[in-house]
Amino acid sequence: MKRVFKVVRCPRCGFLQLTAASKIVRCFSCGLSWQLDREAILFSSPDFGRAREFLAKLKQRREAGFRKASGEG
Repeated sequence: MKRVFKVVRCPRCGFLQLTAASKIVRCFSCGLSWQLDREAILFSSPDFGRAREFLAKLKQRREAGFRKASGEG
C-alpha cells in the first residue's frame, strides 16, 4: 500500500503539521493525540514534496495574517 502524506491541523492548538498516519495523529506542539478524520485533513498527496510545499505555503499565509492582524508589517 502506497503512503499518503497529509497536512493536518490540531483541533486543540491549531498547529499545522505533515503526517503519514492513517488513524491516530499526535500533535508536535501540544502533544494531543486524536483520531484522524476528514475534517482535520487540509491536503493529502502520495507525493511528499507536494504535501510539504502545501504546508509551507499555508504556514507562510498564516504567519502573514498574524503580522497583519497585530498591526506589524
